[in-house]
Amino acid sequence: MTLLVSGVVTNSVIHSDSRGGGKVTLALADCYAFVHVDVVDAGSRTAPRLCGELLAEGGRGLMLVDLISARWGVHDDEAGRTLWFEVDYEPRDAPASLRFPRPRQPT
Repeated sequence: MTLLVSGVVTNSVIHSDSRGGGKVTLALADCYAFVHVDVVDAGSRTAPRLCGELLAEGGRGLMLVDLISARWGVHDDEAGRTLWFEVDYEPRDAPASLRFPRPRQPT
């Protein structure tokens, strides 16, 4: 997970119009059986794309996202460009005291 987040955020900082001090936003959500990640930047003229060259000097970040994540995609809107991905995991049952919403205690 850390590898994917690092790669996608690095791509935003280096390749998007957010480079040079612009804004890059990272949002993570634990959705019980998967973690959803959004990285929002200012976009650029070209969309993120998979690089098929294994021996290339760079360009493997999105290839790793494609290989490791369960789902991913890119979309543009008024906030900028969002690259998102989801990584599945096997949930463990949490103790009742940590489950949400917590049951209301009698008064």
